[in-house]
Amino acid sequence: MGKKNDTKQIDDISNEFNMNLKQRKLFGKFIEREKADGWYGSLNAKGDFTYTELFQKAKEFLDLFG
Repeated sequence: MGKKNDTKQIDDISNEFNMNLKQRKLFGKFIEREKADGWYGSLNAKGDFTYTELFQKAKEFLDLFG
């Protein structure tokens, strides 16, 4: 069984931004926190982020915590 699509997208984005393992884990938590705080993506009714939205979130994350 493969990775869930949202986890794979976060992995792909973190690779694109050359995040190390610690940054990747923190980025995943950042995305979870964004959703918990009411910042939802437009992919589906669950509020998941599109790849483009995750790309933007990665920029925000690295600007804050990079």
